[in-house]
Amino acid sequence: MGKSTRHPMDKEMMKNLVKYVIGKPFPRKHTVMDVDDVYGIRVFSPSQILESTKGTNNNTRLLITFQNRENCKVFASKEAPGFWKCTPKRKSIFDANKRHIGNIKISWYYYYKVDDGRDKSSSRLRQSEWQIREYYLTSKYLPQSKVERKNVLLTMMIKTKAAANNDNNNNDKKMQRIILDKQEIMQSLQCLKL
Repeated sequence: MGKSTRHPMDKEMMKNLVKYVIGKPFPRKHTVMDVDDVYGIRVFSPSQILESTKGTNNNTRLLITFQNRENCKVFASKEAPGFWKCTPKRKSIFDANKRHIGNIKISWYYYYKVDDGRDKSSSRLRQSEWQIREYYLTSKYLPQSKVERKNVLLTMMIKTKAAANNDNNNNDKKMQRIILDKQEIMQSLQCLKL
């Protein structure tokens, strides 16, 4: 499993989320997505997210979704090339006064190393270099009278240097061939209601 250390932007992302929840504009380039309330962003692969969102570079995307984080589940399908897997621990973020602002849930994208066929045994499972960091506020941080946007989840998808089980470029090319299936992209765009 990959490292889930604190990212240098975690506090900044949490502060931006607080501002957005109280009605202020989000200060960075982002995409607001309409997602499934149970699986959220997890129904999409990294390449699907890159194709359907705005960003300043190819290694980072910021997404805002509206969903009840209590209902979020892992999405795994026989047809999908991979899935997002959460790390067991959530990271807590505190403000300057040591008040608990919210948490970060970290997930890594895993894909199946498929050479001749679509055997999806666990021995073929590989961790990619893609990570999502989901930021959400605790219900006690802001008074309800200040909350203008409810059930906001800020997600930062980032490409890390290299995954622990990755054969680098070779696996990346295979993953891209699998993921960029036109049918999957079209289905994703329909789900996004674009």
